[in-house]
Amino acid sequence: MILPATPLLVPGLAPGLRADPLRAVRGAVRAALAELVAGGRLPLVLAHGPALRHGRMRPSLAGAGIGDRWLPDLSTAASWADGAPAGTGASVALLALADVLGDRAADVETLEVPADGMSLDDGVADLLRGATGLVVAGGGVPGGLDDGPEALTDGIRAALRAAGADAWHAEVQVFEQSHGHLPTSYRVTTLV
Repeated sequence: MILPATPLLVPGLAPGLRADPLRAVRGAVRAALAELVAGGRLPLVLAHGPALRHGRMRPSLAGAGIGDRWLPDLSTAASWADGAPAGTGASVALLALADVLGDRAADVETLEVPADGMSLDDGVADLLRGATGLVVAGGGVPGGLDDGPEALTDGIRAALRAAGADAWHAEVQVFEQSHGHLPTSYRVTTLV
């Protein structure tokens, strides 16, 4: 599935708002993630990052200006303490998964790929093809020209091709927004 990598997707990060602008988006993401992890599956998180790296990472929204003390109080925090910090997109996906998986979210592996669409080696391609599911953080390169919530970097597109996503069917839910400071819509895409 492809989720919008906005920190507003993380439960509890917008407590002061009278109306929760992304409640419907969060509900759709939660439902899709619950289906993805049914039967005990642990998906691989795929996100944009500054370099190619893979492993268990801890969520941090510091890159979006949100200190770790503001993250939801999750029981997985102790398990994540030793991991390298994930980028913003991967962190949003990890925190959304924690909302569904609880403690098991600390066992989810992350693959961050650079934006430039570099060639992925056979090991990365095997990792992608062997995943029991993918949670992809959308949003493009932070600060880039194409950084809307549905944007994907060339690196993410290359990783999806390596995973065989060209043969998958995309089911897209579009959530229109009317809040002036948010994009006009958010998309949640399930690839089947």
